[in-house]
Amino acid sequence: AHVSLWVTTMSCAVGARLAVPVARRVVLVRAQRVSGITARASSRITGPVLTRCKQKDALHRVRTVHLSVLAPRRGLAASTAVATNAKSKASATSGASAIVSDTDKPLYEAVVVVAGGIEDDGSLPAWVTGRLDFAAAEYERHQRCNTPHNTPPPYIVLSGSATPHKPPPVAKGGFTLHESTAMASYLLGKGIPGDAILKDTSSMDTIGNAYFSLTTHAVPKNWKNVLIVTSKFHMARTRAAFEWVWGLENLDGGKFSEIAMAFHATDDFGLAPETVAARLAREQKSERALRANREKIKTITEFHHWLYTTHMCYAVGRQHEIGEFEEMKNDPALKSY
Repeated sequence: AHVSLWVTTMSCAVGARLAVPVARRVVLVRAQRVSGITARASSRITGPVLTRCKQKDALHRVRTVHLSVLAPRRGLAASTAVATNAKSKASATSGASAIVSDTDKPLYEAVVVVAGGIEDDGSLPAWVTGRLDFAAAEYERHQRCNTPHNTPPPYIVLSGSATPHKPPPVAKGGFTLHESTAMASYLLGKGIPGDAILKDTSSMDTIGNAYFSLTTHAVPKNWKNVLIVTSKFHMARTRAAFEWVWGLENLDGGKFSEIAMAFHATDDFGLAPETVAARLAREQKSERALRANREKIKTITEFHHWLYTTHMCYAVGRQHEIGEFEEMKNDPALKSY
């Protein structure tokens, strides 16, 4: 009886010891099967999504290269505002704690700030100071990155004389107070040195902003990487104008200039929703006309002829139209000029 009990006890003990590894192996095999099924199901779900994301990313890269006249040099990479904002939003949404340093951001040789209006007393509206605040921050960032391997702080180009939609304010001595002059005073007040600020006092519209900033400053300075800044409501037409004018052909069939352009849109500070809506309607109409002219005018010579014989702001044959403000008197978009 003792022997039988001992054998039974030993059998139970051995069986228990053998059962544990076996049970573990059974659980492991089942888990692997479930994991494999899940992985295959997951790949079926995520595979097409990842493929689409890769396709979209490739398409975005092609589009970005197409929008730039020349691929930027290493260390001076141009990026679009859309891409930059998208990365920032994605990082914020994912809760990522990584901080992008100043040296990881693109560096430029110049920041072109498009003028956007001036008050009757010579002060600047909020949406214009928003553009200037961004440009000042860019200058300071470049100053922090200024090493022998990087470019010095960029020039800030202030592009704008006046608008044909309302009379300009008068400066001391009875001179016209150009928008770019008021903008320069604002930047000087923020500590930006005067020798880093360049003015364009000829342009009276967005096409003029593109032409005169190019011919007065960008070409003589031989810049290769430039950032263009304006407000959101003005960005579509600004981008279309700069890509057209800065990408015009010369007499030899090559590009008149070889400059990589990037664009940054600041918020529409200080504008009521109805004013933004009215301005966007005008912007869309002007952009359609711009793109129609772009299809016909391909060289810098053709553009120069068109600008000075056809455009109201620059053609002698139409200079009598400047100062006729009836069109804009009851237009809510007037508040954005």
